[in-house]
Amino acid sequence: MSSLVEERAPQTAGRAARLAMLDALGMPLLAILLAFVGGALIIWATSGDFGTVLAAYEGMISGAFIKTRGFSETLVATTPYIFLGLGLAIGFKAGLFNIGAEGQFYIGAISAVWAGIVFTGLPAILHLPIVMLAGALGGALWAGIPGFLKARTGAHEVITTMMMNYIAFRLTEFLVSVPLRDTLSSAVQTLRVSPNAELWSLWQIPQRLSDRLNALAVAIFFAALALALARWFVARGDMATRLTLSRRRVVVGGTGLAVGALAFFGLPALTQVWWPFSDQYDRLHIGIVIALAAAAAVWWLMYKTTLGFEMRTVGANPSAARYAGINISRNILITMALSGALAGIAGTIEVLGVSICRCLPLFFSSGYGFDSIALALLAKNNPIGIVGGAFLFGAMRNGADLMELNSGVSKYVISLIQGLVLLFVAAPSMVRYLLRMRAARKIEEEAPLTRGWG
Repeated sequence: MSSLVEERAPQTAGRAARLAMLDALGMPLLAILLAFVGGALIIWATSGDFGTVLAAYEGMISGAFIKTRGFSETLVATTPYIFLGLGLAIGFKAGLFNIGAEGQFYIGAISAVWAGIVFTGLPAILHLPIVMLAGALGGALWAGIPGFLKARTGAHEVITTMMMNYIAFRLTEFLVSVPLRDTLSSAVQTLRVSPNAELWSLWQIPQRLSDRLNALAVAIFFAALALALARWFVARGDMATRLTLSRRRVVVGGTGLAVGALAFFGLPALTQVWWPFSDQYDRLHIGIVIALAAAAAVWWLMYKTTLGFEMRTVGANPSAARYAGINISRNILITMALSGALAGIAGTIEVLGVSICRCLPLFFSSGYGFDSIALALLAKNNPIGIVGGAFLFGAMRNGADLMELNSGVSKYVISLIQGLVLLFVAAPSMVRYLLRMRAARKIEEEAPLTRGWG
């Protein structure tokens, strides 16, 4: 009898794991489906014509993917969603509800503009990283204040980050209107950042790579990426057993050097001969590549490092984490700083890569930060899932205008659909009740987002 139980135990565990994975993938998709069905019912009820529903959704799809520059504009909108979703997911994993991403987005933007104006005469290989770092530091410091208050006094981060949002909005308005204002412009906006601090649009890459310093920066990026991939590859399977440590280092280092040299000498010549992005009105920029790299980096941080393990442990059970010797206060501060840094980079990219004037106008309203709360919950705080969710939200945001033009339905229906997504994701039992589904047994509990009230 005991042998039979032992034989069935792995099968039962495997079946539970498969059900849990299916639940993790299926519930967000079902939430999206039910949200769109709910949106269709509301449009039908308010317009009285089912044809309006079809016209609205057709316009949304056309605006997001089919019209001229539709797909590239969707990717432009996807980029800040990825950074903000990653920042919020880090907080959620640690049991912290950072609702101040919108304010950190603003502070990151104004910090990057300041660095782009003050530092002049620097080459792009130095100036662009400096403004990116300034935006990240601005967001990290702004989120670090609620983190410090949480760690020191127990002040709940929902209240403090919400209050910091309004301070960030008014502070940004003051900085745009007075010390950083472009007095020669009729509009209220900051001075333009240095051309070397701008984020490259894809159509500009052949021109940018003609500068050897810019080509060196791109080569360093590809070399670092190759190093990370090579290190991951040689540490797995047969390679890890067949190669000694010194040989692994040779393989990894040689791969990085080879890829870097190939990028430095080959990419400038290749882009001069053939480059698919030639539309000068296309706003798609290299920020999408940086965002994908950030998603991979956050996944590695959360699931492959000691710091990520500590964050997840603090979020799942602070008492157990404290008993295990984990410094709770330090993890709260680091988590909030990382969350704010990613939000600040999102604001930086919007100014340096998307803004027409490459400056910060007075009326700089995004709404990305609040939308990203639903995005992070939809992806269940998984960095890879956030990329897909960000693409969905970017498509809805980009397709909203043509949806309104084609059907007469207000583009703010998109916000309603996002709200329904948040509702169904936050209440999975409602989805299961509507679809008569059984709940899967959870392998790992998610960190509760309401810890600290009372």
